[in-house]
Order: sequence, then C-alpha cells, then structure tokens
Amino acid sequence: MGETAPSPNELCGEAKLQETVGVRAPFNSYITVFLLGTYACALLFYAEYTIAGFTAFLVAWVVVPFLAASDHILFNGRRLMRTGIIPVLWAKFSSKRTSLRISDIEQVDTQAVRVLRRGNRVHYRYRTCVRGRGVALCFTSHGENFRRLIAALLPRLNDEVLDARSLDLRTYPLDPKEVLMKASFAGIPGSDVIKATVTTRPSRMRGRVESELDISEEGDNRVRYLADLGNELRLSGFLVRALECFRRALLIQRRNGRLIYDLSRCLQSLAATERSPRLARRSVAALKLAERYADGNASLLARIGESFAQMGDWRSAEKAFNRALDAGGDTFLATRGLAETALRDGKVAHVIHRFAAAANSTLTPALRRWSRHEAIYYTHLNSDETYMEMEVGRVGLLETLQSLRRTLLRITSFGLFVLAVGIAAADGLITNVGWAISGIALAVWLGLKISSGLLSDRIAYDEIASDEQ
Repeated sequence: MGETAPSPNELCGEAKLQETVGVRAPFNSYITVFLLGTYACALLFYAEYTIAGFTAFLVAWVVVPFLAASDHILFNGRRLMRTGIIPVLWAKFSSKRTSLRISDIEQVDTQAVRVLRRGNRVHYRYRTCVRGRGVALCFTSHGENFRRLIAALLPRLNDEVLDARSLDLRTYPLDPKEVLMKASFAGIPGSDVIKATVTTRPSRMRGRVESELDISEEGDNRVRYLADLGNELRLSGFLVRALECFRRALLIQRRNGRLIYDLSRCLQSLAATERSPRLARRSVAALKLAERYADGNASLLARIGESFAQMGDWRSAEKAFNRALDAGGDTFLATRGLAETALRDGKVAHVIHRFAAAANSTLTPALRRWSRHEAIYYTHLNSDETYMEMEVGRVGLLETLQSLRRTLLRITSFGLFVLAVGIAAADGLITNVGWAISGIALAVWLGLKISSGLLSDRIAYDEIASDEQ
C-alpha cells in the first residue's frame, strides 16, 4: 500500500539491462592443448602404449573441444565474466578473478588483424581486450554476437578507457552489407574504378570530383556524412572506397583536423595492406597536418599523439601530448601518453610525476586507481635498487624465454619434417630421430611457456620489503 507499481516501460528497461550478451572465448589455448594432445596420442601409439594413446586421443579430440565450446565471455549489463570450466578452476586455484565490473574496467584495447584479402576488400578480425584489477578478458569478432557485445559494453565506458580502435567500434557499426548500400547511395565508385588514383593528391583530384559535387551547396552535414561513411568503410575493410570518401569530404573542408586524422588512419591501414612506403609517408604527413589544424582540440591532439606512438615516432607523440595539455589542461590521455614517452627515455622521475598527474586529471575511479598504482610501482623502482634489479632481471628473462620459445618451434618444425621423411622412406632410424627432436623440443617449449606465464606478473614490492626486514 502506498507503493506504485512499475510501468511497462520501466520493466522493459530493466529487462534490457539484465539481458545477457555473450561471445565465445578465444580458442588459442585450446588449440595449443589440442595439438599437443594429438602429438602425444601419435607418439604413444607409435611406442605401442595403446591405452595411454586412446586416453590422449579422448582428451585431445573430445574433452578439449567440449571445454572450448563451453567457454564464453558474458556481459549482463553490470559485469563482464568468463564461464569456462578451466578458467574458473584456475582462477580459484590462483586466487584471481573471472569477472569484472564496469566500474573496475581500466583499459580497453582493440587490435585489427588482417586474416584474408579478397579482391579489393581486406577482411579484418578484431581482438578486444578488457583489463582491470589484474584481469584481462579478450574476445574476437566472430559475427553478430561480437557486435551485440560491443554495442552493449562500450557505450557504458568513458572515452578515456578506450583506445582509438575501440572508440571506432563503439561509434561505427560493423555491417559490411549496409555500408556498401550506403556507399552506392552516396555515389562512391567501386574500388576497381578508383584504385589507380590512390596515390594522387586531393588537390590534383579537385577538378574531376568537383564535377560530381556541388561544393557551394555542401555543408557540415555532408562532410559529417562522408566522414562517417569513410570510417565505416575503413572498419569493414573497403579501404580504397573509404579513402575516396575522405578525399571528397576534404574538398569541402580542407582544414578539418578530425577529417585529416581519419584520412591518416585510413592511409596507414592501406599502406600496411599494400606494403607501400609511399602511402606510409603520406599517412605520417597527414597526421602532422591534422595536428596543425586541430584548432586546440585537446581530445583530438591526444588521439593524434596516440597514433604517433603506435607508429614509433615518440618525439612527435610527445609534442602532440604537450599541445593537448596546453589546449585543455591536465587531460588523462595526454598525461598518460607523456608518462609512456618519459618511460621510453628512461626518465623514471618524470614517469612518476606524470602518472600522479594522470590520477588527478580523471574522474573515473578505475583510471585513478590504476594511475596511482603505476606511480607507486615506479616510485618503488626509483627508490629501491634491489627491487629495480629484480624487475629488470624478470623482464630480461621473460624476453629471453620468448625468444627461446620461437627457436624451439623452429626446431619442432624441423623434427616433424625429419619424422615425415622417415615415415615416407620407411626408415625406422630417421623416424626415431624425428620423434626425439620434435618431442624434446615440444617438452622444453611447454616448460618455457609455463615459466613465461609465471614471470608475466610484476614482483610484489611488499614481499621484497618484508624479506629485507
């Protein structure tokens, strides 16, 4: 009595909030176990250990696929969680988390991997990793479920948490069929028609394109539409047609910093696909031009600095980050970028100062906590030589183990080649040598992989301090 019943709209909103969206977890670890189990199965049958061979076969071909199929990453509107049997058991054993609240997310990174090139389209696979409180949950683009998860998760996060590709996935839909219809409606020619003009400068294209566009009647809406269409085409892999969209938009607004920035990223993707140094140089030139025409936009300048850092041009990145600070005060992205550039130069004191400033410049609790932890970590490195030596040794050993693992994979490939030759020639001695080489190399590789996983976490400073006392 006295309480009002919830309306149908409110109930619908709560249902949408609690609706669970999920994708399959990455198969990388399962594929590794599957291949190792298959190798062990073949080796055991060759050595005439029949029961052990059947056991290895069942584990590799039945148990592992079942575990992989039941491993999902789910999002229910409040929490991102992993449901696989092995990850849950391992998390309980190592006292780690398998779920992450939205408020605890510290960083979202997305990588684009070229998996196929068909005609003038590049098929990308996007791998998004969500990190926070020592937890990393990664998932890849495998159809509609990935788009639904991205659409449900990323709009709830602050821009400072997302990198540039994650921000693109949040802003522009991944729907190749729809974007092709929009490109045809906008009059963008096919890639075969305009591919020969890719290396032509926009100024030299002006006369040809002006015959198709009445620039005097175009306004901001037209530029915004072409820019959005270009980014959608770029994410869907239609790079040449995306470049044409940006060039047409630039004929209307030549000094639009955001538009030139998008053009630069499109050129960078096309340069990597075509392996063209000329397009790569044009991409860098466009990025510098975007910085010039940023008009004091601190967010855009910080993203430009982020792109310079990805290219490895740390000097230009530092310049862009400093301009972002001058334009908009202590912004988190710019301050964090300056901390990373200082770390590249070995200026630990500057790194500490920048991370402390980054913690004070953000309103997101997760980013504030992460920045403070980074500042404390580098403070311990700067003040304790013993801790510094141990961390440097850990990182150096980790790099050495990763290099050895690559070498052992080459040795394994050679052993499998020797094994194939021995089987083809029906020579028992060569076959045994092939089994021995590949088996020993794989055993050592597996041990190094486990060791690398143990060394990936930073050494806790509290344990070092307690040992010294």
